[in-house]
Amino acid sequence: MTNSAHPLTSRRGALIAAASGIGFAALAPSALRAAVANPHVRLEVAAISPQFLCNAVALTRDNAMFLGLPRWPGMEQTPSLVRVGKDGTLHPFPGNAWNEWSPDKDPREALVMVNGIHIFADDTLWVVDQGTADRKQTIAGAQKLVQFDTATGRISQIVRFEPEILPPGAQMNDLRIAGDTMYITDSGLGAILVRDMRTGVTTRRLAGRAPVLHVPGKPLMSHEGFPLEDTEGNRPQVHVDMLEVTADGRWLYFCTPTGPLRRIATAALRDAAIDDDALAAQVETVAEIPTIMGTAIDTLGNLYYTDAVGRRIVLRTPAGHEVTLVQDDRLVDGDAMFITADRHVYVPCAQTERLPGFNRGRNGLRPPWQILRFPLPHSFAGHPLGDAVTH
Repeated sequence: MTNSAHPLTSRRGALIAAASGIGFAALAPSALRAAVANPHVRLEVAAISPQFLCNAVALTRDNAMFLGLPRWPGMEQTPSLVRVGKDGTLHPFPGNAWNEWSPDKDPREALVMVNGIHIFADDTLWVVDQGTADRKQTIAGAQKLVQFDTATGRISQIVRFEPEILPPGAQMNDLRIAGDTMYITDSGLGAILVRDMRTGVTTRRLAGRAPVLHVPGKPLMSHEGFPLEDTEGNRPQVHVDMLEVTADGRWLYFCTPTGPLRRIATAALRDAAIDDDALAAQVETVAEIPTIMGTAIDTLGNLYYTDAVGRRIVLRTPAGHEVTLVQDDRLVDGDAMFITADRHVYVPCAQTERLPGFNRGRNGLRPPWQILRFPLPHSFAGHPLGDAVTH
């Protein structure tokens, strides 16, 4: 399997990096300056995607970096998944037909619409393929989870679900693994999938119940204060999206992009004797939140979320205290965050609100797409901060 640099990303990436003084391994001091809430938390550019929107990042224990590049309109040539070289170039991963899907090819054996990636304790890479070519209708056979060996690019397994688990209109969004259990959000119809990785049995939980549905009258908002909508005023209705599992595996936190933030005991989610109505009654509302695009959690139970309106990253402690960890104009729709083994926080800036479909038909995208990072302090504003949750 080859990992040659993608012709549409590597050359431009090298040129942009050279022109701006940004490299993967070393950064000019000016690149580190940002308007931040604390002098000890400063953003730096970790990687750039010159042509394709990046909304997901994940790193191995030895800091091999992978990016998820979804297939948005105008970005049909995206390789979908790349590994970032030490010189900043983007290499299609695994580097074969999986990166080369087009409408005339089999969607079952290629990455069609990567919307989430994550790396866990075993250093394998899990990819969520929503299987849509237009961000709306799922292509038959395309929606799947793919587990890659990060060292070789070999596929460890492909997980596909039957219609009773992923009915028409369902769209997997993100996943977390805790022990032998995998949790997956369905942002298309609203549900949480719970998969026993030992038996392969998957259940669809809270389907259509209020806690996993978009709250009417709470549109996704842009930094400028306008709701995200298309030329006809249609606004995205994204159901349960973000999810995090505490380090002890006891609680699953979840939310739609406009909140509220909620949680439920994982033991209840896994208990088949509890029906969905009774399960919904056990869901706890944690907090109201602004429009957010990504979350993370540490081993001490601190939650981190990206505030798209305020262009900031917010720290929420287990006691419910909230503080701005970092605020920077470069955080344009900071998406799915990732905490590394060496305690760095990575955040891709997806520019979602600038897409024509969300910006009243206007293309406001400003390439390149940046993946920013900062070292996670051991404490902030008097609150102790933990390590990466890997399970």
